[in-house]
This record gives sequence, structure tokens and C-alpha cells, in this order.
Amino acid sequence: MNNVKKEDLNMQIALFRYEQIIPVLNETYPDRSALQYYKRISSTPFQYPDGTSKEFSFQTIRYWYDLYRKYGFDGLMPKIRGDKGTSRKLTKCIKEKIIKLKTDNPRMTATSVYLKLIEDGDILKKDVSLSTVSRFIASRPELNRLPVEDMRAFEMEHANDMWQLDTTYCSYITNKNGRKLRTYLIMIIDDRSRMIVGYGFFLEDNAVNVQTVLKRAIGKFGIPKRIFTDNGSPYKNEQLPIICAQLQIQISHAKVYHGNQKGKVERAFKSVKEQWMYNTDFSQFKTIDDIDKAFGIYVNQKNNSPHAALNGQTPVNVFMNDSHMIKRIDRQQLEKIFYHTVTRKVINDATIRLNTKIYETKQEYIGTRVTIKYVPDLSHVFIYENDSYIEIYEVRKVDNSRIKRKRPLFAQEEQL
Repeated sequence: MNNVKKEDLNMQIALFRYEQIIPVLNETYPDRSALQYYKRISSTPFQYPDGTSKEFSFQTIRYWYDLYRKYGFDGLMPKIRGDKGTSRKLTKCIKEKIIKLKTDNPRMTATSVYLKLIEDGDILKKDVSLSTVSRFIASRPELNRLPVEDMRAFEMEHANDMWQLDTTYCSYITNKNGRKLRTYLIMIIDDRSRMIVGYGFFLEDNAVNVQTVLKRAIGKFGIPKRIFTDNGSPYKNEQLPIICAQLQIQISHAKVYHGNQKGKVERAFKSVKEQWMYNTDFSQFKTIDDIDKAFGIYVNQKNNSPHAALNGQTPVNVFMNDSHMIKRIDRQQLEKIFYHTVTRKVINDATIRLNTKIYETKQEYIGTRVTIKYVPDLSHVFIYENDSYIEIYEVRKVDNSRIKRKRPLFAQEEQL
């Protein structure tokens, strides 16, 4: 590894760290919790990018996760130290940094502070122990007072005032080829009535699947005034705001590390797991549709059962009490609103490129930028102009070779 440039090694180290935390970022780990995953993978040495074998504590791996969520991929890059190899204790500068870290984030543990100091190159693990940092923090009472957050329970006044959306990972199914596949449940509940208004099982946790469940829910139960989601990429992408803007839906995201803000949907997931998922043999399912049908029976029972938080009323009854206030939308219009929207410049051969595919337009569009609306699976692609949808199709070069082209006017005149 001596011939590897420092910059290349740093990139490989960042990728190594990313590979360890991506199952948690995407919730694809097979363990019962993220903490169990961290502990399991940290129980054996890792093959480090420099060719050595290294051990990392589960707290270190969890810290990489925190870095990624806060700073993105760049946060996983090793920090460069200018004084590597020199012995350092808790100098005045280090103490000041510890105070600042704890002041900026009072919930930061001593372990997290310690790892942050190592990550930033302020201390070396061999020179300063965790207990040294812990003792310093413990000696400063003002650093150990947690702020009192306003955590009051809330509830919307009417049905469809707000929907809570979230995703949870579920059991595996075995397909026809004998391959095990992780499943994901995307679910939407109405804040006021606690009614499950949307759900769907999928083999991928992505934005398109979230939008599919949202579209189904709106088609069946009307348009919510607001949706409340977490900060994951399926819920924070360029298409969802465009869709919601057309439906006049406000999007709110829970604060990072404040999953309790989505308390109702989290409790709904807990009930789903305890009442249905853990009591269901997933080996009987061969397709996602099979799971959806079985889960649909549970949802119907759940929505029509008395709920303690609703004074014994059923979610369906509470939701229907506000039926006169529900805003509906034509299904055909709804389909169009959920088309994805992008802009593209039409190049000289009258084509545009969309998701690696090339589509043919009219010659008159050459050199202009056009608005493209399309079904996410690319089954239909349109140029959107003056509220009209002009369908375009993928280029078929063989067919184009058989078309007799018109010669330019000046060429015809020369033959006269």
C-alpha cells in the first residue's frame, strides 16, 4: 500500500466506513436493531484498506453513521493531522473544544466526544484515554445538564389534517428461484383518526415506492393538508415536493435523531409487528402481492377495531366523521400529477436522453428546453406543453433508416 497516494487511501477508508454503515442507512441489516448490527460486525477484525487487520468498537462504527447523517460522504474522510506522532494530553485547546462540543450538542455522550476528538486529529488514542475525557466532562456540572425539550403530545383537529409516513424493514421471502429477498413495509396513518390510509410491501426502499403508496392513499381517502416524514432519501428527493406542490400538500420532516416526533406511525409499526408480522409465516409468500393481500385483511380489522386513544371509537368512524371536509381529486388527474417531471434540452438530432434511454421529439423542438413528464417506470413519456401531454417514444434507429427523408428546398431548386 506504500504506492497508494494519501488521497486515494483516504477515499478508500471513507468507502470502507460507508460499507459498514450502509445497511443501517438503508435499514437492510438482518439484526433486530441497529445496535445489535453494530455489535455483531465489530466482534471480528476488519480487513482495512491499507491491507492491515483492524478492530473497531461498535461505538466507533455508530459514530461513522452519525458523521454520514450530519455531513454526508465527506464526513467519512479521515482528517489530516499536522502533528501526528506527538504526545497530547488535555491541553487548554482540547478542553475548550470539549466544552464547545457539549455546549452545541448537550446530548452528546463522553464516548462520542472522545471519538470526535480522535476523528478530528485533536488527540491520539494511545495518548489520551476515554476515561480522561469522561472525568473532565463529569467535573464540569454545566456540561451535564440536558435541555428540557417541548415534547408535548399533539393531535390534529380533523381527518386529513396530517398524515404520517414511514418505512420499516420486514421479514424475508423466498422467490421462485430460491433467493431470499428482504421486504419493506411503507405505511401511512392519519394523525387524527389513527386510521391506516396507505400501505404497501416492496423489495426496495425507494422514493418511487413511497410515491406509489401515497398516490393510492390519496385516490382512496382524499388529499391531506400535510404529510410528516423522516429525513431518509425516499422522503427527501426532488420529485416529491413537485408532486405535493400540485396537490397543495405541505411537507414536514422530523428532526434528525428525533424519531419520537413520528410517534403515532412508530407505535402503529410496533402494533403491526407484534400483532401480525411476528405471528405470520412469511415462507408461505412467494410474491409481494401475496403479502399485500394478507396484510390488507389485518388493516381492515385494525381500522375497524376500537382504539384506546380514540375513547373506544374505531379509526374508521373517527375518520368518517370528517368525511364532508375531505378534498377529493379525479383519478386521471391524480395519475398525471404523480408523473415525474424534468427538463431536457433537445439536441440536434431531435432527441432527449432520459434515464439512459433516448427519446425522439419533433424537429421543431431542436435547440429548445422542454418539460418532460413521465411514469416512473418509463412506460409513458410525454413532452408537457401548454397543459398538453405529447407522448414521445424511444428512438428506433432501424425504423428511422427506412424513412425517406425530405431533401432541403435549395437542393430541389438546383435540379430545376
